[in-house]
Amino acid sequence: MVTGSDIDLMDLRVFETGEDDRMFARLRDEDPLHWNEEPDGPGFWSVTRFADVKAVAANHEDFTVVHGTQIASRRAEGEGGRSIHHVDPPEHGPLRRIVTPHVRPAKVKSLEADITTVIDDLLDTAVGAGELDFVANVAAQLPLVMIGRLLGAPVQDCPHLLRWTNQMASEDPEYSEGPETAVRARDEVFEYFRELEAQRRACPAEDLVSALTAAQIDGKPLERGYLDAYYLILMVAGNETTRNLLSGGVLALHQNPHWWEMIRQEPNRIRVLVEEMTRWVSPVLSMRRTAVRDIEMHGKTIKAGDKVVLWFCSANRDERAFPDAHLFVGDRFPNEHLGFGWGEHACLGSHLARLEARLFFTRVIERGLDLRVVGNAARLRSNFFRGIKTLPVQLERLDG
Repeated sequence: MVTGSDIDLMDLRVFETGEDDRMFARLRDEDPLHWNEEPDGPGFWSVTRFADVKAVAANHEDFTVVHGTQIASRRAEGEGGRSIHHVDPPEHGPLRRIVTPHVRPAKVKSLEADITTVIDDLLDTAVGAGELDFVANVAAQLPLVMIGRLLGAPVQDCPHLLRWTNQMASEDPEYSEGPETAVRARDEVFEYFRELEAQRRACPAEDLVSALTAAQIDGKPLERGYLDAYYLILMVAGNETTRNLLSGGVLALHQNPHWWEMIRQEPNRIRVLVEEMTRWVSPVLSMRRTAVRDIEMHGKTIKAGDKVVLWFCSANRDERAFPDAHLFVGDRFPNEHLGFGWGEHACLGSHLARLEARLFFTRVIERGLDLRVVGNAARLRSNFFRGIKTLPVQLERLDG
């Protein structure tokens, strides 16, 4: 029996160097249910094939989120009230429905003019400025401003949101000195949003903090812990997904430049291109579940209480689900990827992330701009998010 015992998914170097694709291809073929030791934990199973990842993600009865969705045995919000990431149905539904009206397609589409204005402001600053970091100057700024607006955070506070997001989302040495950094950032987030919440109780606005402050479940307001956790997850998820999608998408186009030509000739294909970017990048690499009972899979037994990690990045490169899965195919259709997860816990902000990405590439094309990568990407040291820390680019007018 092949065990893939020499593969260690806790070795973050393979993700930092972008070498994980070959590793997952091997696991899908040789060891689709892979046991991985864990330096400071009990170890975990890895699910790597598309069909298996989709099935486990949809099966909340056998695979629970209440013990955490990261590989490490901890919850980002601490041990207080749980975020929507860490509750199963039926508790999950009422919590999710508080925010759903604010991120449904029709509501998100109403933000199109605002998003376009933010994009144009960012492009105006970048055009002709010489070499700059696409992540810091564009990819991080667009979702930061938009999630700040949705939450109701003043624009001058957005740099704090970005710092907290970086510290919460990664243990990369550039952002973190260890787990204590995330704990400190979490406490600062809680303090910030409690102050903002107090302002909204006194003077409600059309934002998510006001909606959460006024929300009730079964006739009762949300408990303190639920509010804190919701603010935290909206801030981190609202920033990370779009930032990683935009930066990874620009890098993919740099490596496959003929797709730039496709969308210049046919801008209506940008929607399809963004879906392929989402499959290819997989902004969220993995999510964890915990087995509720003993379960047989691929001739092995997952014991009740075992951690089970769903590798969306691997599922999205599975040759069993996608023809030429190892290639970036900008006009791929259909494209039923798992780039925004699956099941009850699929990404709440997927419609916003898609729209932000579509509008960004649309404005680059409409304004006749040439966006070129001019240096090496520095990848995030993480097996949770597919992040790029820096991406040197130049943005010039095609006619200039």
